[in-house]
Amino acid sequence: MKLGWNDVSFHGSDQIPTPNIDALAFNGVILNSQYAQPVCTPSRAALMTGKYPIHTGMQGYPLLGAEPRGLPPGKLLPEYLRELGYTNRAIGKWHLGFYKRELTPTYRGFDSHLGYWTGFVSYYDYILQDKYTDGEFSGFDLRRNLTLARDLVGQYATDVFTDEAVRIISTHRETEPLFLYLAHLAPHAGNRGKLLEAPQEVVNKFDYIADPNRRTYAAMVSKLDASVGRVTEALQRRGMLGDSVIVFMSDNGGSTIGDFPNWGSNYPLRGLKDTLWEGGVRVPGFIWSPLLQQTPRVSNQVMHITDWLPTLYTAAGGIPPLEGLDGVDQWEALLYDLPSPRREVLLNINEKTRTAAVRYQNYKLIIGSTNPAYNEYFGANWAATVAPPYNSSAVTGSPAGVAVAQLYRSTYSTDRIKFYLSVRVALSLSEPLTFKSPTLTSRIPSLRWEASLQCTPDSPGSSCDPTVSKGGCVYDVERDPCETNDLAVDHPDLASSLRALLVRHRRTLVPQGNLPTDSFNADPAKWGGAWTTWGSGE
Repeated sequence: MKLGWNDVSFHGSDQIPTPNIDALAFNGVILNSQYAQPVCTPSRAALMTGKYPIHTGMQGYPLLGAEPRGLPPGKLLPEYLRELGYTNRAIGKWHLGFYKRELTPTYRGFDSHLGYWTGFVSYYDYILQDKYTDGEFSGFDLRRNLTLARDLVGQYATDVFTDEAVRIISTHRETEPLFLYLAHLAPHAGNRGKLLEAPQEVVNKFDYIADPNRRTYAAMVSKLDASVGRVTEALQRRGMLGDSVIVFMSDNGGSTIGDFPNWGSNYPLRGLKDTLWEGGVRVPGFIWSPLLQQTPRVSNQVMHITDWLPTLYTAAGGIPPLEGLDGVDQWEALLYDLPSPRREVLLNINEKTRTAAVRYQNYKLIIGSTNPAYNEYFGANWAATVAPPYNSSAVTGSPAGVAVAQLYRSTYSTDRIKFYLSVRVALSLSEPLTFKSPTLTSRIPSLRWEASLQCTPDSPGSSCDPTVSKGGCVYDVERDPCETNDLAVDHPDLASSLRALLVRHRRTLVPQGNLPTDSFNADPAKWGGAWTTWGSGE
């Protein structure tokens, strides 16, 4: 996905309106301190396993198309939910390995999958072009389970994946639990030569954006927002919205520059995808559910992508705790606006690039840099773009806003709720629930201001270059989320304790599992022009 921090309008930017995303965010809990991994495969591995990537060997670079490797054996999120009676559906990006059939989604806990196995494809032709030292290899990558879906060529990927989500919802028996994992391609960049693609009529709506690439990116985000609206609307139409927990998050920050830029903006956060600066790992997100109490609210409770496995397991009726996970069950904290049970977050340790970062309470240590050019702040010029004023009425009038309003005006018996609370949560479900009113248009500006970061990259402070400073840089990311004022020199004891914490994590590291590409055998030209399970001989 690599959606930038500043590319959802609930964070305060007017440039790209996201009314459907905002409608759910402003009626739920905006997660302003939610962390993921700096690149795609590690984030997805963390989500599915509930473990830090250093404990599965997935902490390195993302999987390549011809790499004979995948997520190691182990129980994944859909397999936990299957034990609770859930049907599990996956749509969109997988990126956890496919060289053998046993690594693909329907062998890892999902009952179906429509999507692609590699890291990205173009938006209309579903081609992945990968370039290695021995040449460039190109192949088709879109499947229904194991079968190629060439009939969908020419249709826009965001629409294809949304259509599938709506179809699944519309045909699912509403009395049975469903886990729907919708991992959109948008707004990830595609292949060189056509990095960004969107329907021209949507691009034209953003004629006030001068940069043509940023304009197309805005259209891609707008289509993503429309997808959120259609899915929410489908849940309400099917009578399933009142039983739902909806989680929205990016897998890392936007790529303003780089090898495959998408012109996303993480401003005012520092850095971008593939860095351990806040702009690379602090991602936009929210959770919405009618079960959540004291909403709407903006939460600064620290969450990590590994937390979603135990959190959703508890929300779905599982009895905690689960053993052997790095993720922390945050369901009760989210439900009641309680302090986060998580005190520290390992953001990553990459032993090959010699980069690492950890956060303990308010303080973050970052060591090393993947690229000195990525240590800067990007997107300030876009933040200054003159755009139409924010329209709160468009939020409440969006498909998602209307669906939520319809739900909140209704009552229903709690025997329909499929997300049973933990036995530790003292909430009586013996009486019918009457939902509160949807968030008023007049409340939205204050929530939006609270969700925006009140810092500027040019704030005076002590600068630090982690590529030069052997001991790394230390920031109070609660007071200084823009990472402008290094505390390491003035607070050596703090820096030392954070380095010691990182060393303790380093002792538990499983070496990276990245392998040389097997392009001779994986070459799509040998397999009918498609990327396939070449290690299984098919």
